[in-house]
Amino acid sequence: MSSREKLMDSPPGSTCLLDGESFLDSVRDGREVWYDGEKVRDVTTHPAFRNSAKNVARLYDALHDPDFSSALTCMDRNGIHTHRFFTPSYSAAELLAARDAIAIWQRMTYGWMGRTPDYKAAFMAQLAEGYDFYEPFGENALNWYRKYAAQGLFLNHVLVDPPVDRNRPHHEGTDVFVNVTHDDDRGIYVSGAKMAATGSVL
Repeated sequence: MSSREKLMDSPPGSTCLLDGESFLDSVRDGREVWYDGEKVRDVTTHPAFRNSAKNVARLYDALHDPDFSSALTCMDRNGIHTHRFFTPSYSAAELLAARDAIAIWQRMTYGWMGRTPDYKAAFMAQLAEGYDFYEPFGENALNWYRKYAAQGLFLNHVLVDPPVDRNRPHHEGTDVFVNVTHDDDRGIYVSGAKMAATGSVL
């Protein structure tokens, strides 16, 4: 069965792309954020984060704005209405349209937003076609793609292991690195830390 057939055969998730208000509501979720020794109660109102939050909200509102929506969004091959860069491109024309869509978003922030919701889109879009790489969890990959594409989620990753002791080789400081401690029917349990999660506050 092709990835398209598997997607079409699966129950649909949410079919509503986030708008500015729903994005802002989504980050008022009790996440734990600290800034300069202060616990941030609401990233949408805190002076360090509110302008970034408002700018991201503008990007989401543009998905629903008649002046921008046709250039920013499309119906993917699986019937999901999504941002053009949040789904695989199958032709040069689709790839150029996806490029144009992210360029529109960048022009809206004058290129000053280092992390916008399209940041992890290329990785997430490949889940629709490359789900079999993740077997026996391919269905999980497809579910992630459906949820991500249908809502236009803002995802991020954390890349860097913390530099604990610069006098020791990197591989000797692994006691603080993120690792799976055990797993059971409910999932995996992890311990450790990662750093450099630019944009993750949103």
